[in-house]
Amino acid sequence: MRRLIILTLTVMLVSLTSCGKFKDISLNSAAIKNISLDGLKAADIELAAEIDNPAAQLKLSDMVIVLKNSGKVIGRVTVDPFTLKGRTTQVYDMKAHMKLEVGLRELTSMLDRTLIETGVVDVTVKGQLRGGLSKTITKNDIPLKKLINYANEKK
Repeated sequence: MRRLIILTLTVMLVSLTSCGKFKDISLNSAAIKNISLDGLKAADIELAAEIDNPAAQLKLSDMVIVLKNSGKVIGRVTVDPFTLKGRTTQVYDMKAHMKLEVGLRELTSMLDRTLIETGVVDVTVKGQLRGGLSKTITKNDIPLKKLINYANEKK
């Protein structure tokens, strides 16, 4: 589960790296503070993440991460909006909501090397500067293996 959370935050930050100093935003660490299961297919997750933002203040909203395998959606993670303070390194408390789109039986059959090797992630996030200028960024088909390797390097 820790890897999933680090993966989620990594995906979110990677998606913002398309302009200026925003390329230098980095995730230093991440931790799960609490998980509340909501049945067998959903969970509410409280996170803490240390993020270094050398750029201007940035409000992040409409964050959706979709995990897919062979074109089939496995699950979605949404992160509640929060604001990255400008030119700081700070720990942020965040809330995320995870929902599986497949049954547990199907999921356990995918939880082998096949999912890691062939799974991809789509991410959408809206970034808004203090002055109101905003941009929605979507990155599709990011290899899951690449993100897990990045998350392992950050441990």
